[in-house]
Amino acid sequence: MEWLLIILWLSIINGGLGGQYILNWMGNQQRFVGNQPIGVSPGVMTWWRELSKLVWALIAVTIEVIRGKKIKYLWPGVISMVTIIICAFTGVIENVGFFYLPRYYSPHLFAPYVNVYLALLPFFGKFLFDAPIRKAHWIGILLVITGLSIPYLPRILGGVVDPKSVLDGSAIIWIIIINGCLFSQQILNNKTVQTAFKGVGPNALVLWREIWKMVFITSALFIIPFIGELMNANIPNEVKTNIFETRVLAKVDPEKKDLLLNSYYEKDGSYFLKEDLSPAAKENIEKIIASTEYHRFFSLFHGSIIPKNWWPILFVVLAGLTGYIYSFGFFKLARFSAHFWVPYTNVYLAIIPFVMFLFGQNVTTYQIIGAVITTAGLMVGVSDYKKNKIEEIEKKYK
Repeated sequence: MEWLLIILWLSIINGGLGGQYILNWMGNQQRFVGNQPIGVSPGVMTWWRELSKLVWALIAVTIEVIRGKKIKYLWPGVISMVTIIICAFTGVIENVGFFYLPRYYSPHLFAPYVNVYLALLPFFGKFLFDAPIRKAHWIGILLVITGLSIPYLPRILGGVVDPKSVLDGSAIIWIIIINGCLFSQQILNNKTVQTAFKGVGPNALVLWREIWKMVFITSALFIIPFIGELMNANIPNEVKTNIFETRVLAKVDPEKKDLLLNSYYEKDGSYFLKEDLSPAAKENIEKIIASTEYHRFFSLFHGSIIPKNWWPILFVVLAGLTGYIYSFGFFKLARFSAHFWVPYTNVYLAIIPFVMFLFGQNVTTYQIIGAVITTAGLMVGVSDYKKNKIEEIEKKYK
C-alpha cells in the first residue's frame, strides 16, 4: 500500500511540475496573452504565483481546521521554521529564474539542465543520512551526462545550429542558480519534515513556506527597484554601441527611438548620455529604457503588481495551483530520504519535448533523445536502493 501511495504522489507531482513549465512558458509568449506585450516582469509573475499558492494553502488549512484539526498543529517549531524560511528564500530566487528562462527559451531546452543537481543527491544522501552509494548511481550519472550532451552534438560536430536552440551565458547562469536552489530545498524539505512537531501536516508546512515567500518577493519588488534607481541602472551614462542598438533601440517604436537618439550621441564604439538634459527628459528616458529590459537584473523586478495585461497573470495563477499541489506532495514524501524518490518526480522531462512539439516549437531528434536518456539516468541512479525497500527518516519529535 505504501508503494501505491508513493507512485500516486509521484504521478501527481510529475503532472504538477510539467504543467508548471508549460504554464510559465505560455504566460511569457505574446501569442497566448492576447498578442500584446507581456508587460509583466519575472518578479511580478513570481509575486502573483506565490499569492495564488498562499491562497490555495490557506483554503486547505482552513478546511482541515473546520474538520477538527487543532490550531496547535499549525506551528512546526523553531527548528523546522528556520528550514522553511531558508527554503522560502531560495524558492523565490528559483521562481524568478523559472519565469525568466521561458521568456526566451522553450521548456524542452532548459528543463533537463535545471535538474543536474539530482545526479549529486546520492552523495549528499550518503553524507547526511548515511545512505549507501551503489554502482547504479554511477551508471545513472553517466547517463545524465550523456543525455545532457546529446542536444549539443550538432554544435560539437560543427554543424549548423539554430541560435534559439542554444542556451546563452545568461541562461547558463540561471541554470546554475536554480540547481543550487532546488538542491538546497530537497535537502531542507527532508529536514523540515524531520524536525517538525508531531501532528504538523504538509498543508501547514506549505502555508508557512508561502507566507515567507510572499514576504521575500514583496520586499524584493520594493527594495531592488529602489537600488536600481540609486544606481541609475536604466539611464546609463555610457553603453556599448552593439548593446544599445540590440537591447534598447531595436525594442522601441520610432518615436521613442528618435527621443533616445536625440539624448545620446555615439563616439568610439559607445553611446554617451548628453549632459544638458532636463530632469523631466531623464525621467522619460529612464522609463523607456526600463521598458526594454535593458538591465537584465533590475528588469527582473520592474513594474507594478497591477499590470496592464492580465492574461499572463491568469497563467501564473493556474501555475500557482499546480505549484501548491506538487509542494504538498513534496512535503508528503519528504519523510523519505530525498535521493530515494526525488529523481522519479522528473519523468515529465522525457515528455516535455513531445508536448512542445505540439505547440509548434522546433524540437530536434537530438533534444528528444537527450531528454529521454537524462530522465532514465535520474531514475537508474536509485533503482536498486536496498532492493526497493522503503525506509523513513527518523523524526525528531515522535
